[in-house]
Amino acid sequence: MTALLSVAKVSWRAGTTPILQDVSFGANPGELIALMGRNGAGKSTLMNIIAGLQSASGGAVLLEGRAVDHWSPAEKARKVCHLPQAVRADLPFSAWQLVLMGRYPHADRWFESETDRAAVETAMRRTGCDTFRDRRVSTLSGGERQRVLLAACLAQEPRLLLLDEPSTFLDVDQQLHCFSLLREEAQRGATCIAVTHDLNLALTFCTRLIVLAEHTVALDCTSAEALASPEWLSLFSSRLHLNDDGAGRRWVSFA
Repeated sequence: MTALLSVAKVSWRAGTTPILQDVSFGANPGELIALMGRNGAGKSTLMNIIAGLQSASGGAVLLEGRAVDHWSPAEKARKVCHLPQAVRADLPFSAWQLVLMGRYPHADRWFESETDRAAVETAMRRTGCDTFRDRRVSTLSGGERQRVLLAACLAQEPRLLLLDEPSTFLDVDQQLHCFSLLREEAQRGATCIAVTHDLNLALTFCTRLIVLAEHTVALDCTSAEALASPEWLSLFSSRLHLNDDGAGRRWVSFA
């Protein structure tokens, strides 16, 4: 079976400085993948390359077996959504209007359908932002705005969700809710790749971890495999430990 996404020996340089070198992995429907690594490891760069927003210095990214830069913008927008790490806060739209923009790839030119409106209603209800649907995005808190942006991604109904730190600005309960929603999307058959620095969120909700270090993939394993062995924690810090409560539940703590 052809992977929905194939990243093959992707490299990228900032001038003469290597950021990514020979990064390779595949991703299939039903996977929720945590893309992790220290600051500067190249996570956002890799997400931009996968989304087709940035050209790699070498290698290739294939979507459904076809080079991502061979897809037209309209075709790609019906397959892929991308939530970047930072979005302008002063957007002159209401929350409803911003989420509706997620339906643009499916709309008939400038006219939304009942299906589009229903998708927006559902996405806003799932992310809990329907209560401030008529407020301008510029008046929202960081966490409220992040929920609106996540709703726009869900309303788009893509096959591949690329989310760069989707739980940014969210309180603890909303972080849990965010990753629960991503797990639901994966269980429905989407492929989700989320950048996160929260190891416990990744181990609890994600099916797989990919860790970037030294410009390439230093770890690619299932969450179950990661929970079974703590050696990979040294990729982040020597202060991290994998704990066991004696009842089979494991979590990461620091000393």
